Amino acid sequence: MRKLITILALLFSAALLQAENLRLAHIFSDHMVLQRNADVPVWGWGEPGAKVKVTTHWNMFKYETKVAADGTWRVIVKTGEARFKGGATMVIKSGKEEIRLNDILLGEVWICAGQSNMQMPVGGFGFQEVEGAREAILAAASYANRIRVFDIRTPLCLDGPVDDVDAEWKRASAGVCAGTSAVAWFFATALASNLDVPVGIIVNPWGGSRIEPWMTRASIAASGISEEDQAFIDNLRETSPYPQMPEGIWNGRMAPIAGYAAKGFLWYQGCSNIGQDCYDKLQTAMVKLWREAWGKDDMPFLFTLLAPYEHGDCDGRARPRFVEAQLRSLKTTPDSYAICTETIGSKSTIHPPKKKEVGDMMALRALQNVYGQELGIDIELPEPQSVEYLEDGRVKITLTHVWSNLQSISARDIVGFELAGEDRVFHLAEAEVDWDGQTIYIKCADVPKPVAVRYAFRNWMGANLQTTMGIPVPPFRTDAWDL
Repeated sequence: MRKLITILALLFSAALLQAENLRLAHIFSDHMVLQRNADVPVWGWGEPGAKVKVTTHWNMFKYETKVAADGTWRVIVKTGEARFKGGATMVIKSGKEEIRLNDILLGEVWICAGQSNMQMPVGGFGFQEVEGAREAILAAASYANRIRVFDIRTPLCLDGPVDDVDAEWKRASAGVCAGTSAVAWFFATALASNLDVPVGIIVNPWGGSRIEPWMTRASIAASGISEEDQAFIDNLRETSPYPQMPEGIWNGRMAPIAGYAAKGFLWYQGCSNIGQDCYDKLQTAMVKLWREAWGKDDMPFLFTLLAPYEHGDCDGRARPRFVEAQLRSLKTTPDSYAICTETIGSKSTIHPPKKKEVGDMMALRALQNVYGQELGIDIELPEPQSVEYLEDGRVKITLTHVWSNLQSISARDIVGFELAGEDRVFHLAEAEVDWDGQTIYIKCADVPKPVAVRYAFRNWMGANLQTTMGIPVPPFRTDAWDL
């Protein structure tokens, strides 16, 4: 009798183990959003050699594969047009095992990464608020069938890529809204409203992170940086309280979701890399790595320029120099688009409260440059088209992309310009927008014969030049002097 009980116990244990053989990556769960009109990879694990059958009930297609020798399996399923209402299911079977996923939406998926300014939730940080948070939280439940959030919490990993992440898809609600990325949330609401489709946001930022942890060592080595820059990266402290070492976030939080069908990337990062002039090369290499991992070499990449903040010295030049590096990456990374935050920074906090403005500008970029919508406004970043040094000591600058809409007439006091003469000493200058709405005249009594002009070229100076649609003018300078 004891022997029979032992045998039965062993059989029961074996059955339990067998029941756990079939599983999916966590990124496939109830309430998920799958990229519409796409070939979507679905993957998981099972008993080597076993058949896996996948049925997608939105089109009643059936797919079949075998579990590989390493226990992994993968199929490509086809989606279709946007699907709002819950009820779409996906069924995965292997032998007697079955996994059923419910409430699947078909829409647009975006991957949102970066450091604390992307991480900052709608509910804010301690002593640091997000403007419009209360209204967003109160309205969140109305997006339950339009917005879904996959908020990754997996720690970084330096030992190599892991195979899964700790997260699950959640329907929009007040609590989900309050706890997720404000930039990503406001982007999603704007996109869902304008495209009239569901939007899924994969929220994957890490506060304080440098760019190197989001990359592999191989991609850093192939980025074209100097030996000196490479040596600096190799010497980053592994024991730092913030993620510093290359590959840590890539291994723990990007590689496990690589390939999940998505439309594009949102990126808000940079504070931890200020002072690194090779940042443009690193960002270009990172985007290349991500696109290769997702199998789409033209996957849109939307990124935010670093906002003004004192950074220990309001008059320092490190931040605008860094923005220069960020802007250089536009020339080396096709299908990438910058969002400027020059007029919405904060002297007192590195986390500006105007996250809705950032999310909205990212949405405008996506609507125009990714989805091809005609917005009826110019959202391209203004830059100097011509610079003329006049005999009366004034400097005349004409900007691009500001056709008759540079600054409203009610806000003609422009802050942020500096002039320098042959002595290379810059002095704050007065500036006025001409009635044509695209020409600026700058003058300074201390610089009677200017030879160089800079705009917003300090860590913080309250620069306020923007279009009437709220598109800020990024920092620029006409000189190439060392800082």
